[in-house]
Amino acid sequence: MMNRILYSILFLLVFNYTWAQPASSTIDRIKKVENSLTPYVPIKDFSGWNLQERMQFYRVPGLSIAVIHNFKLDWTKAYGLAGTSRQIPVTTKTMFSAGSISKLVTAVAALGLVDKKQIQLDRPINNYLVSWQLPDNDFTHNTPITLRLLLSHQAGTSQSSYWGFVPYKLPSLKIQDILNGVPEAESRPVIVNSRPGKEFRYSGGGYLIVQQAIMDVTKQDFADFTQRSIFRRLGMHHTTFTQPLPVSFQKLASWAYSDNSWFKGVPYVYPQQAAAGLYSTPTDLAKLIIELQKSYHGKSRFFSQTLAKEMFTPQVGVSNGFYKEEMGLGAFLLQRQDNQKLAGVYFEHTGVNAGFLAYVIGNLTEGNGVVIMMNKDGAADELGKEIRRAVAKAYQWTNFLPDEIKPVTLPDKKLDEYAGRYQRTPDEVVTFRRENNYLIETINQGSPIYCFPVAMDTIAFSDYPYKGVFRRNAQGDIADVVILEQQKVLPRLSENNLLPNELMHRGQIAEAIAGYRKLKLNEYQLTYMAYEFMHQKPAKLKEAESILHLANEQYPKSGILQARWGDLYVMLGKTAEAVNAYQQALKDNPEDKELQEKLNALVMNK
Repeated sequence: MMNRILYSILFLLVFNYTWAQPASSTIDRIKKVENSLTPYVPIKDFSGWNLQERMQFYRVPGLSIAVIHNFKLDWTKAYGLAGTSRQIPVTTKTMFSAGSISKLVTAVAALGLVDKKQIQLDRPINNYLVSWQLPDNDFTHNTPITLRLLLSHQAGTSQSSYWGFVPYKLPSLKIQDILNGVPEAESRPVIVNSRPGKEFRYSGGGYLIVQQAIMDVTKQDFADFTQRSIFRRLGMHHTTFTQPLPVSFQKLASWAYSDNSWFKGVPYVYPQQAAAGLYSTPTDLAKLIIELQKSYHGKSRFFSQTLAKEMFTPQVGVSNGFYKEEMGLGAFLLQRQDNQKLAGVYFEHTGVNAGFLAYVIGNLTEGNGVVIMMNKDGAADELGKEIRRAVAKAYQWTNFLPDEIKPVTLPDKKLDEYAGRYQRTPDEVVTFRRENNYLIETINQGSPIYCFPVAMDTIAFSDYPYKGVFRRNAQGDIADVVILEQQKVLPRLSENNLLPNELMHRGQIAEAIAGYRKLKLNEYQLTYMAYEFMHQKPAKLKEAESILHLANEQYPKSGILQARWGDLYVMLGKTAEAVNAYQQALKDNPEDKELQEKLNALVMNK
């Protein structure tokens, strides 16, 4: 308890001293954002969550925000700690790993060369590659790979994403080594392995091809070129693609934090610069976003208006849900499905590296936007989205947020009738319980979701713009709930009808395994379930072992099963069994470097 109190006091101190005193109207806007964090769907008369409380809820040590309004930087502010062990506060100059936002900046660099007519969007990229060539094959014969296809993730190139390296195991790699997939790169060769132009297919490997083309055309190092052509021009003084970070920047860089079991507790190095290697601050990235917004209106010398409009023209569809997501040239384009206004179109990118998460989003016509950078991955994703929604609400972004839920008051007795368990899938239980004058929904052991009555027997969900209708049987009792937009029926479960995951979490392992045996899950579902049990806090090793025994029974030749057995044996202290399991797994997948490292570590420590 004392540690929590001290931590809260430290948060308050950090909040008070990491930003200059702005005008009172700006202070009001900051306070509104800080106290308006909301779920996916806004709720009428819901005041919102507090930023500090949500940081503690999601266990995010530190973050920094820059808000854009009317094509200007409205305010920046830093929160929490850049380093917890030495109690170093985040400031507005603290640098964070930007993850895949690197791709957006790389696209800007490449389009700058298009603006200068040094590269053409629709000519074969191999025309510009000198020190490395994209291998020709049957896919590229009919559709040559171009810069347009690469920037819009339509080139059909391999390697969707890249793992970084811990600094004490960083190999000496050139970009050509990574493109060729040499063993030290710990990634596959970048090739075209699906039909170009057919569909959106995210590819970090494709952006490394863009990086190589930029380097060959300009005859400059990539980090040096972006420094001269973008960062210096825009006054982005705390931004670099140099990897590892130069000493002058290391003292400004945040530490990295993650709950993932594979995380080694240090900031990773990303020699795959164009795909994941950028370090920056929200303030610096906001300068770039503003310049792109101005360029779209022909009010910037940074970019021609023609090229800016090309950048933000949809090239391919990405996803369809409440929001329609499309891909431009380096930027994702986002709008509500029902949006009919250009003012309701937004461009964005998300970045996730080990221990870091970042968002940039901007509006094309009204000059609004926000940049959020955090030193935590995983659950920080939800916090970032909550902050983004708070900014959208405070600044009244056009057609961005879903229409708000307007709750009605129902008697507690009615809400109590809805409370209970409902079956979503063969092993998923949706549980509703009453809290005050609304319902709390949980799916299996997931996070709570607020649900509000909007009519008799009808609720609205706050995690997505869906409504649920409770239906009654002939006796007037609740029989099921129907998710209207999906036309999905969730039958109500009786108290003694427990699904396998419920049995497992109640410690009824034998009964749970009998249930899973009937479900006939595939080997990946079973081994992932075992992995989850192993890495819960505290670990549930008996449950994991029982799942692996079932997988043995159903998939005795599975290589991934042997890998999970190895992990379990390590946790049980059974070294000989772990060595044998890893050796068996490597026979199935000899290229798995992580498995080999695990095996080597065990053998060395024997």
